[in-house]
Amino acid sequence: MQRRFSVVIAAYNRENYIRQTIDSVLSQTFHEYEIIVVDDGSTDGTQEVLQTYGDQIKYVRQANQGSEATFRKGASLAKGEYLAFLDSDDLFMPCALETYDTIIRSLDSPPLIMGSMIRFHDEQTIEACEKHAAFIEVLKYRDYFSKEIGMGIAQSIIVMKKTVFDEINAEMDRSANPYLFNYDYNLILQAGTHGPCVIVRKPVTVAYRQHANQNSLNVIKMAEGLLALIRMVRSGRSFGGWSRLPAKCAFLGGPVYEWSRKAINDKRSTLAFRLLLNGWPMILIAALRKVLLFFQHPTAPFIIKANNGETAS
Repeated sequence: MQRRFSVVIAAYNRENYIRQTIDSVLSQTFHEYEIIVVDDGSTDGTQEVLQTYGDQIKYVRQANQGSEATFRKGASLAKGEYLAFLDSDDLFMPCALETYDTIIRSLDSPPLIMGSMIRFHDEQTIEACEKHAAFIEVLKYRDYFSKEIGMGIAQSIIVMKKTVFDEINAEMDRSANPYLFNYDYNLILQAGTHGPCVIVRKPVTVAYRQHANQNSLNVIKMAEGLLALIRMVRSGRSFGGWSRLPAKCAFLGGPVYEWSRKAINDKRSTLAFRLLLNGWPMILIAALRKVLLFFQHPTAPFIIKANNGETAS
């Protein structure tokens, strides 16, 4: 019997966090899932930690290839109806998969679900969500690019139908892992035209860990990854080609502005100039879209009663 979820975890030198990550999945209130962990050639004790789980996880080790290739490898092994991606330093809240399953049953199996997250530091205690949320609050859009709210992007909040992933994966540019630190952005660019897209507002489903060694603090890699995504969109190589080009540009506008500022603060003016030179139209389109959305009536949330799947607007 096909399981509902394949939880795909890409790990590289995460011996301090990977056990907490896997245990957060094993503690789920929903049990129709498999866990796939791909170790991307870790050189610390990650491999030893993963081997202690035995047949509780599907474990694969490969030579170091970067996060994009690692997540793709995990997805290629998945047997679940949906892929639930999880970074090896983040945590699923106990109700995460149960929340996603309720949404799937209540809203006709949307191809893309975006979870909700809280951010925490190592020294902070996470306040767990209710194990069985009585109500789930979501926003439903024609597709991701149709949303009018701002939200942070992280690999760990993306839940996608396996058939959709297989479709977009066949179209992705495979040249030398150009999106090494930006696979979450790449996935949204590729899947953003598939709909409907459901965005979770309550309960919180993911705890996003902030620490000194997280990949997203690497200004050079993040900026270079964004430059690769800009080139991809401008050349029509994202899924769907030139369709929804303004929406794709608007999606990248915020990150381009953010990482240009971070490059300047990091005293990398040449890198910031390259980002601004290539991405200024995207910043402009994002700003214009924000102004237009100010005059748009906001989408009303759906409230799903979790125990029977009833919905109300």
